[in-house]
Amino acid sequence: MARPALSSIEPRPTLPLGVAPTFNTLVERIRAEYIEQPGLRLTEAQASRLWRLDEPTTRNALTLLTGASFLQRSEDGRYARPSTR
Repeated sequence: MARPALSSIEPRPTLPLGVAPTFNTLVERIRAEYIEQPGLRLTEAQASRLWRLDEPTTRNALTLLTGASFLQRSEDGRYARPSTR
């Protein structure tokens, strides 16, 4: 399946400058990305870069989503939805 041209991709909504999202908002954003992109498989470092989060926050969010059985961590350290392993 061809990817859409970058010019056709709408920017994601962002918070106003100076407004920090809550942890729950970050977790929901990560959950939404995995739902929107079913084959998404990321390491912790890749997730930190993608969502511009520090490592402890990324680790906590991925651990929460893994504990809720929304994500699974593969042997190579990548986080994915259970159906995409």
